[in-house]
Amino acid sequence: MNNSEFDGNISVHVVDNLLSTQYRDETLDSSHFYFQDDDFFLVKVTQAILEDFQTKCLEFECVNETDLVALLHEICSDGISALYKVSIRPDKTTALSSVLQQLMYEKQAYSLILKLAEMDGMLNELKDFQNQTVLADLLIRDPEFRKLLVLLEWCEENANDDPEAIAQLASEYVYFEKHGMLKADTLHARIVGEKFCDLDLDGAFHGHQHHKDAEFENRIFSVVYTLLRCGRIDEAYTLLEKSGLHALAPTILLRKFFRDFKLTPVSSDETLHYLSRSRFFFKRTVDKVVSRDARLSQVEICLWSVLAGRLEPALSLSSRSEDRLWCYLNVAVESRLDAAIAAADITDGDCDAKSDDLQVNSVFDEIAVHEQSLYYTVYRHIVNDDSSSLLASMDTWLESHINELERFPHIVRFMAHIVLLLRFTNQEIQEEIANSIIEAYVRLLITLKMYPVVPYYASKLPAEISEEIVIEFMYKLESDVVRKEVLAAACAAQMDKSSLCVRIFDYALSRCPVGEDESENDDILINAWTWLTYSENEMLVEALQGVVEIMRKFFYVDKLDKADELFHLSKKIIDKTLISLSSSIEENNSIDSELSAAVIEYKAYACYLLALTKFNEWFKHSQRFIQPFPSNLPVDASVSMDMQQRLTLEVIHQRVSEQVLRYENEFKQITAAVVNALGCVLRFPHGWLKFTTAHSEIFSENVLAKLCDIRSRYVTAVVIMLLTVFERSNMSGCAQLIELLADEEYMIGETIPKRRLRLLLKQLSVQAYKNM
Repeated sequence: MNNSEFDGNISVHVVDNLLSTQYRDETLDSSHFYFQDDDFFLVKVTQAILEDFQTKCLEFECVNETDLVALLHEICSDGISALYKVSIRPDKTTALSSVLQQLMYEKQAYSLILKLAEMDGMLNELKDFQNQTVLADLLIRDPEFRKLLVLLEWCEENANDDPEAIAQLASEYVYFEKHGMLKADTLHARIVGEKFCDLDLDGAFHGHQHHKDAEFENRIFSVVYTLLRCGRIDEAYTLLEKSGLHALAPTILLRKFFRDFKLTPVSSDETLHYLSRSRFFFKRTVDKVVSRDARLSQVEICLWSVLAGRLEPALSLSSRSEDRLWCYLNVAVESRLDAAIAAADITDGDCDAKSDDLQVNSVFDEIAVHEQSLYYTVYRHIVNDDSSSLLASMDTWLESHINELERFPHIVRFMAHIVLLLRFTNQEIQEEIANSIIEAYVRLLITLKMYPVVPYYASKLPAEISEEIVIEFMYKLESDVVRKEVLAAACAAQMDKSSLCVRIFDYALSRCPVGEDESENDDILINAWTWLTYSENEMLVEALQGVVEIMRKFFYVDKLDKADELFHLSKKIIDKTLISLSSSIEENNSIDSELSAAVIEYKAYACYLLALTKFNEWFKHSQRFIQPFPSNLPVDASVSMDMQQRLTLEVIHQRVSEQVLRYENEFKQITAAVVNALGCVLRFPHGWLKFTTAHSEIFSENVLAKLCDIRSRYVTAVVIMLLTVFERSNMSGCAQLIELLADEEYMIGETIPKRRLRLLLKQLSVQAYKNM
């Protein structure tokens, strides 16, 4: 299978659609699988697998390698089970089959790691059999044989774990189990009274079999071959015995020679010592018979050849890479064991067995001729314990698929976990390649919108790369729920929550300049500020400073509507901050200059926004006009009215008069309120947006210039608003305002441009004269 067959996993637009609309019930039984789309299950199972891998890796980092690999193996098994339920549908898609195959390949990789660990653990036990059995000595002294044997048993376990193949095998096996002694029940010649076959089903060398008997015999041989392929030796033996195929039954047990140490004793005093001689002569006989007799069926030849350790014809008839690999490994293991037995003189010199030159690398070289899958390359380097070549092969694959990784989420995830396992076992690896693989997986998770999974894997990258990626993608998150989930995941990954939130906010400030024109940057900045509110009481000061910085940007470009929006959004939290700082502010020396400057600046902006709100209310109220009802009616109209009409008219007149009076009272109150609010801006302690020398030193020249510009423009605006109120309300106060402009404490006169100041003083003087 080549890489092109992995096309069509889950597309990004499918992920978007299924994440945004949860239109299916997630609690599904098998009957529901026929009414759902494959894309839905691919997304759901993929999400579950990605999340489970992250959870297990996070929870079990402190356990040993074997336990961690076993957990990863279990997750793959669960994913395979879920997808297999869907894949049994007749209309299954290529994408579904592809993902199922990938998970099976990944599961096999973890199985191989576990098998190798099991073999390493068994070496200690083999010391008890050293110099006593040929198999034990061979395993101890020959690392290549150990690897080949592990691969052979691993291949057989993989075949036994294939859901589809096992389902077919189980069906056939159950059928034969139900038919009892097949030799007596199924011989066609005996049923019809003919004597074509005078022996039993495996008597092909002694007589002619009826074609129906031959087909049935081949059917049994096929099942036996499959059982051997799956490593189920005892079941194959039982089936042969039950079927009456006695010739093959004892030879099946010869497969146990490389599994049972007791079968190859070195001492001639052991009962089983001469069994090895029988094994050798059997294999030599089979070799001759299979090569010369043409009466054997193809499946029968395959079966005898495999038992004899021959490569053909089983190899030529194998279309799948996993079956071809098993054929090579079977020959390699058998030949090495034969050579070891011969070297131990168990066959008394009659054996001319030679060790085959098949090794792990040569076997995989043969497989690579037809199989280009990354997984087989990974298997090769895992069994050779070659971490450098393993990483290099994954890096090569990554480079060739860098622009289409979303098509291969399971492969990329698998590579990332291989890297983590290598690090977990403290193996020497090329960190540059390892980091590129982890980074590719992190960016893929972001593309697939698996946001809560990102922080854990990002934490496995160097700090500067990790922070850059995490901040960049978290900055784009808008949902409050998703943000909190990701932050929780970041904390679980040992990232500092407060520092992360502050850096995200700083990143937003650097990415979103505020201009005079309307822009989405304004809303992004306001939304980014909320990152500073997720740590409860830990970032109150940072929240205050963040509000001040954004307010300054909005005030500088006259976006007071956005400033007001931010003010109301932050008011509750900032008020809490100011209360907590109040005692420190009163003491003056217990709060640093930067913080006290932020408090002053925030209060200045808040004071102005409240005053502006009051002014807008006053202005709207002043635009209202209630037409007073005439106090005296024309004589003719009064004469023509009867008593009831006059009474009605008087009632209306009274109501209108009350309404006018109410309006005037409200207007006076609103006017007084707006004058007071605007006056608070002008009477702001030490001057509105005016800082001491100590405070000024903390600002850059650019910021100081902006603050001076803001102070000049907005103080001028307040004076103009007060003048407007005085002119429209005929309220006295212009004289007091002139005095206030000259007050050195607030330095208002110095703030307003001189030309504008002269004009304002002239207008105030005229209005003061009118109000006299």
